[in-house]
Amino acid sequence: MKKSKKLIVASTLAIGIGSTAAFAPASISAASDVIIASVDWVNSQINPMKKDIDALEAKVNSMQKEINTLKKQVADGNTGNTGGNEDNNATMPSTVYVAKSSVTIHSGATRDYRVVATKTKGSSLKVIDQHKSASGLWYRVVLGTNSFGWIYSGDISTTQVKQPTSVVTTAAVQLRRGAATSYKVYETVKKGTTLKYISTFTNSSGETWYNVETSKGTRGWIIGTYGEVR
Repeated sequence: MKKSKKLIVASTLAIGIGSTAAFAPASISAASDVIIASVDWVNSQINPMKKDIDALEAKVNSMQKEINTLKKQVADGNTGNTGGNEDNNATMPSTVYVAKSSVTIHSGATRDYRVVATKTKGSSLKVIDQHKSASGLWYRVVLGTNSFGWIYSGDISTTQVKQPTSVVTTAAVQLRRGAATSYKVYETVKKGTTLKYISTFTNSSGETWYNVETSKGTRGWIIGTYGEVR
């Protein structure tokens, strides 16, 4: 009897081991498939992120180059001592004339600097220095006693320009008693009206105003935004 029980137990163990051996490779294969699928999914999520990171890094590097270029331009504009610049081979004129209806004069040799004055067509300016920056050739001009500024060469002529005689309104604009919106309004001038030009003034807010006269003889000021000097 004992011998029979031993045979039964041995047979059961053999069947169990055989079953395990039969099913183990299939289980391992399924687990491997799950792991591979998981790795593929993770890679599919990470790869686009890597591309985004690479793109951002490239953009940051590009922006840094632009910043460095701007810093160099600012430094160039700050020097003010440009007469002997090796890149500046143009002959410096003694006087320049504003060639456009209205141009801005800046505190440095780029348009990024603050505007220190506005001049109208025909205005003459004495030149004391010049500088060739990344944006082109600039002239340092005299604005008054101990007052100077930089004007872009594309806005001027080295030969005399005819002085303006009129201002044509580019939109309906208010004719005021003074060169600021706080002054009393005399009348509203229609778009396309030709006014007699008298002078130009830049107020403390940096606004350009034209002193004009209507056909009725009324004198006043209009903001330069809505007038074209001719």
